[in-house]
Amino acid sequence: MNNQKQLELINAELNDIFESSFDEIFVTDQHGKVVRVNATCERNYNVTANSLIGMHVKELEQKGIFYPSSTLQVIKHLKPIELFQKTGSGRYLHVRARPVFNEEGQLKNVISYSRDLTEIMQLRKKVEDMEEQLETYKKELYEPFEIDGFICKSEHMKRVLSTVQKVAKVNSTVLILGETGVGKSRLVKTIHQLSSRKAHVLNEINCAALPDQLIESELFGYEEGTFTGALRGGKKGLIELSHQGTLFLDEVGELSLSAQGKLLHVLQEKKIRPVGGKVPISVDIRIIAATNKNLEEMVEKGEFRRDLFYRLNVIPIHIPPLRERKEDILPIVYHFLDHFNHLYARTVHFSPQVLQAFLENEWKGNIREIENAVERLVVTADEVVTLKDLPFSYKRNVINHEEQTLQAILEEVEKKVVLEVFAAYQSTYKAAKALGISQSTAARKIRRYLASDAEINIMQ
Repeated sequence: MNNQKQLELINAELNDIFESSFDEIFVTDQHGKVVRVNATCERNYNVTANSLIGMHVKELEQKGIFYPSSTLQVIKHLKPIELFQKTGSGRYLHVRARPVFNEEGQLKNVISYSRDLTEIMQLRKKVEDMEEQLETYKKELYEPFEIDGFICKSEHMKRVLSTVQKVAKVNSTVLILGETGVGKSRLVKTIHQLSSRKAHVLNEINCAALPDQLIESELFGYEEGTFTGALRGGKKGLIELSHQGTLFLDEVGELSLSAQGKLLHVLQEKKIRPVGGKVPISVDIRIIAATNKNLEEMVEKGEFRRDLFYRLNVIPIHIPPLRERKEDILPIVYHFLDHFNHLYARTVHFSPQVLQAFLENEWKGNIREIENAVERLVVTADEVVTLKDLPFSYKRNVINHEEQTLQAILEEVEKKVVLEVFAAYQSTYKAAKALGISQSTAARKIRRYLASDAEINIMQ
């Protein structure tokens, strides 16, 4: 075989390799004019390979065939470059371009290798969209739910607030039940602010704070001359003063049987008769009552009128204590921390150990006790609050190595670490990243350990 024939075979073989390359190969001279491209460019640019030969890359860039030109940058800097390129047909290319020099060290050609990443970019966009959607779902799932200053994360309290949104739209009588400090007064204000009566007055009376002989006159008012010391012209009671608004009867279980009978008449007839008065007065009010007592037991003992109980108990709303909804504790803590930091112009922070202590405390005084504790720490503690600053006693769980298996010890340590990290970040996504585990694993462990703590507290 002569040299000419052998050279033709080698050229044909090289051409086959050139054309069959998965990547686009784009060759220009030292000035930027296209001298050769393989067929892959036809898919990338939606033009024929032959139509590109002889054109300058600057012209191709101006026509929008591709942008930016890697060849122009190589000619300018005389060194290899790597960039991402978008074509006029909507493709995304990863381009690597390098200069080729002759024996004298002068630029001879520029060769570019382009790989189509369009499908990968589209997949990446879909993944980013999915992650954004997941973040939205996680935000809805893990961030506190708030209505008019009432904050919660627990499913129980979310159901309570859902009920509040519904009953606020009507004028039905509401009975709020719950321990001292759980937020009954706050919930009443929320109902009033969400109702059609919000432009009118919300009056409140603590039935346990007034002597029995004054409750009737406070509620129903009195006529002039009814008793010694009565005001000239008499006095309107809170029921009449609440006309078109809302009247909140706190600690309604403290009402005397006599006052209970008159309140029942108001609920039934929407009329009142002041003490010593003879003419009934029509009133348009909504009554919301609250108590920390078991009214049903009081009814059975004859201490509370059964008919009044049924009139008040039209829509009962029970607010569970914090020990039964521990996931609400830290959002409430952060709410008051932000509030008092702003109020007193401070920048106090709680250490992870303090947050864990807040999470594990019993909080017999519920939200009111947390509010008082946080205000005290913001006012008296240093910028970073540590365990020694706490206004309540807190003992860390001590592991008894003699009575526990290795698995139990490891789980106890894991529980402590997981809850401390979650208390610090308040996000399962961030906690998972800090712990070096997946978000689903972190969420599962956090739910399990929080639930186990809640069960222990309930049993105690």
